[in-house]
Amino acid sequence: MFKPSRIVAGILAAGFVLFSVGSAESKSERSFSTKNRLLIAATKTTRYSNKEGFERAPKDIINTLKDNEVTRFVTLLDGLVQAFDLDKKLKNNGPFTVFAICDHGFKRMPDEDVMSLFANKKKLRQVLEYTVVEGKFDSDALKKNKKFKTLEGHEITISERGGNMYADEALIQTVDVPCSNGIIHILDGVVMPPLSK
Repeated sequence: MFKPSRIVAGILAAGFVLFSVGSAESKSERSFSTKNRLLIAATKTTRYSNKEGFERAPKDIINTLKDNEVTRFVTLLDGLVQAFDLDKKLKNNGPFTVFAICDHGFKRMPDEDVMSLFANKKKLRQVLEYTVVEGKFDSDALKKNKKFKTLEGHEITISERGGNMYADEALIQTVDVPCSNGIIHILDGVVMPPLSK
């Protein structure tokens, strides 16, 4: 029987405020293995900037996720470790563009779906590789090119609506977080590739 890591179990036990995607939906429609419909937060896409007086040299992607001042990535970092050492790839190579799902973004999934995802390492790796693109693409490049092939193999689609930027249907909360081996754009929702049954 699968037992989630202590970090994930702690996060789930802490009582996420989960958002329903519609009371009329069946359990199977909410499943991560079907098309995932996300509620978009009522926030705006903003560009990252260092706090004045706290400028520092960029770190690699993994250490930027660990040490940033914008938001927390405990669930994502735990998943990268569990997904066949994907964390090592993002630490030692590059450049990469990472659409990093923050903890608040994971809260939008039902807890049973998060646990199910972490129980299946193959699908976990697929989902996380879908958030990584080879090459460094800032927000201007995202707006220009619109579609980017991910490490997972499928393309992630960038769009603009109401002055905000989205990766598939997830709001890009913060763009252009600099890293020594690439760039991070922070997602306030989970994006999913077409997953094999």
